[in-house]
Amino acid sequence: MILTPIPSRQIDFAWKDGASSLGESCVDECTTDQLRMLIARGERQLVRMDNDGKSVGWGVFRVDQLPNMNVMFVTNMTAHNAHFEKFYSMLTDMAKDLGCSRIRFAAKPAQSRLYQIKLDAEPVYQILEKVVL
Repeated sequence: MILTPIPSRQIDFAWKDGASSLGESCVDECTTDQLRMLIARGERQLVRMDNDGKSVGWGVFRVDQLPNMNVMFVTNMTAHNAHFEKFYSMLTDMAKDLGCSRIRFAAKPAQSRLYQIKLDAEPVYQILEKVVL
């Protein structure tokens, strides 16, 4: 199993190779095209999850430099039946290489439970929203 960072200049090839499935993970914050643009501009990093020489999932993260820590923030992921947790040790190594002491995940409630069960992740915040328009 390999976790492969994809350079932003390779976004067209990655999208054709299956990274477009990340559109499933987009919610109100951005569309699939906007996510692609963020990756192409280098504002987010795209990674491919490979198992036995084939792509089994995709992830997107950014590094947040907070006052007391650097955080790898996983914003999007698709890995249908690929057991994403098997890639976690590689993600941890990547986070350390980037100077991050924490990894955080954007997740809806069902995903959050998976992160808690499979990765022993703990909730940091619960963010609530009310539309005011």
